[in-house]
Amino acid sequence: MASYNSIICRYNEIATKGNNRSMFENTLIRNMKRMTKDRVPGLNYVKMRGRIFIHKNEFDVFTDEEQDYLKERLKDCFGLDSFSFCIEGERTIEAVLDHIKNAVKPLFEQLLEKFGRPVKFRTRARRSDKSFPLRSKEIEIETATMIEEMFGENKVRVDLINPDISIGVEIREKNSTIFLETVKARGGLPVGSNSPLLGMLSGGIDSPVACAMAMKRGCRMDFLTFHSYPYTPIESVTKVWRIAKIINRFQPHGVLYACNLSEVQKLIRDNCDPKFRTVLYRRMMMRIASKLCRKHNLYGIVTGEAIGQVASQTVVNMSVIDRAVPDLIVRPLCGMDKLETIARAEDIGTFDISIEPMADSCTVFAPPSPVIHAKLHFVEFEESKIPNMDEAIQKAFDEIKLVTDDGLTDIPSHDITD
Repeated sequence: MASYNSIICRYNEIATKGNNRSMFENTLIRNMKRMTKDRVPGLNYVKMRGRIFIHKNEFDVFTDEEQDYLKERLKDCFGLDSFSFCIEGERTIEAVLDHIKNAVKPLFEQLLEKFGRPVKFRTRARRSDKSFPLRSKEIEIETATMIEEMFGENKVRVDLINPDISIGVEIREKNSTIFLETVKARGGLPVGSNSPLLGMLSGGIDSPVACAMAMKRGCRMDFLTFHSYPYTPIESVTKVWRIAKIINRFQPHGVLYACNLSEVQKLIRDNCDPKFRTVLYRRMMMRIASKLCRKHNLYGIVTGEAIGQVASQTVVNMSVIDRAVPDLIVRPLCGMDKLETIARAEDIGTFDISIEPMADSCTVFAPPSPVIHAKLHFVEFEESKIPNMDEAIQKAFDEIKLVTDDGLTDIPSHDITD
């Protein structure tokens, strides 16, 4: 790899912000520091009009191992649109040409040996400092000419459409940068720039994707999963914890809570019309989630529901489920089809775990013919038949556990009360 002494970080949506842009930039920097400090501590972050530069003390070069690690971490940082390892130097054309020569010469030699033909290249220049004496096009011509003279026309050739290598140049107010690769990041807004939410996280494909999409809009997430032990295996909670750890890489560590819904489900089974069971389960889950939100200052509930995907996710049923609580219900997948969701699950790395077979709470005592257009007054009538419903919900809430690598653990008594 080239001897890079800096990383140029680009954001997109943050650039549209007005007087509060600095808050978004500072949140993004804080997240980048958190995501990289374990392996590359002590990095310096410098804001420079639409860009954030990262470099080591004294502009030391990044080792190959550091470059590999930082690429993997930074590309998962929401709010960051793209970044490039670069050579940062003085804002003179002489410095630009000298840095390009040092950066590309060994790479071009490797490609010449590999291809056995002339190396196709192009240069792309951006001059944000308009006082610089050369325009962007003139910088491109100067750099391309220097490369052709350095190697000879029989070894290199300009190709603007399909190059083997693209050389980027940025001239800014205080520096110049040379880079050979642009790494795409996840875009959106930095986690922590919006209010925190509670994700209803199951072991399926959809809910992890929904939580990641909410994080992309700047929301830090805690998670709540439901199980129905002994009717579902306790391993179902372990599966969700594995998923939570994967999507937690996008944010400061989010807590996973686990609630046993089995006693509430038995009350519904024993007292209510079977066709309403799934809708009633969901309303009970929402009530418990709402209590958790109020206790921990979370401002809404995120679910993986999509319109029409299963019986409980018709427009009418989702409306009835929503009315169980006053909280904002966020459904990022609402208009997506299953193939789109699967593609996103594969991208964030949760798909392989999600498709592992495992029973979940919604399948316990599932009716053969669930209602698809539940009327609110009928659902409320069914709930009126549940003895001591509020007490059963409170008991399930009081017995919520924390999920960690060590399994289910009790929450300190002062941490969850209502």
